[in-house]
Amino acid sequence: MTSSEAKQAWIQAKQASREAQQAYVQASIRWAANKTQGNEQALVDSGKIALQAALNEAEAWLVWVRLEVNENPEVPVELKERIQNDVDDNLKTVEDLRGEVAKVRTRAELTLVFLRMIGKYFELVADVARNTGLVWVHIANTYANTIENYEAEMRTAAEGIENNEDILEELDKAVEELENARDNIDLAEAEYKQVQIPGNPLLRFSSGNQYLRIARNKLLLAVSYLRKAYQLLMGAS
Repeated sequence: MTSSEAKQAWIQAKQASREAQQAYVQASIRWAANKTQGNEQALVDSGKIALQAALNEAEAWLVWVRLEVNENPEVPVELKERIQNDVDDNLKTVEDLRGEVAKVRTRAELTLVFLRMIGKYFELVADVARNTGLVWVHIANTYANTIENYEAEMRTAAEGIENNEDILEELDKAVEELENARDNIDLAEAEYKQVQIPGNPLLRFSSGNQYLRIARNKLLLAVSYLRKAYQLLMGAS
């Protein structure tokens, strides 16, 4: 299975989960209006189906994340292995929860398993979000290194010609933006590493994303200054 196929499987599982949840809501409404034993059993049955569908969705999502990362040549092996381990751990958790759902017999048991699933789901999201953020950080650092190398090559060329003040000025601007970008990449990495339970994983992930957006803008500015320096360099050659 490719990552594209896995993504499509996740989308289908997500739709099936939504439909199962809607069926459970309807069963809840029927039971609330007429609390017969039959309606209560239908409520429990539809609830179990909805929980299993949610676990199918989570499993499909984890498989997609794993394949997408494995197919990305820009992700280092160490990070791929870390993500693989987290995905494997979470897939085991999904399987354990399947067993708990299968054992549900009453409405009270259904509620307890549902609450347990919520906690496990946030742990799952935290693991994947943290590693996804670290993938983005690695890619951002790779781009920053490439920009830094271009700047160094152009500076060497510029220092070999006369009247190079304008060129060096543009290169200095590029270096300043690049340094700002690296600062924000480091801040993003620090935030992503704190995406964990207990804590505020969603807040940390959001903060990391914000720092990366700033870093992206700084990298684009650095590239624009390099482009100007290159044009001046070609004109002076």
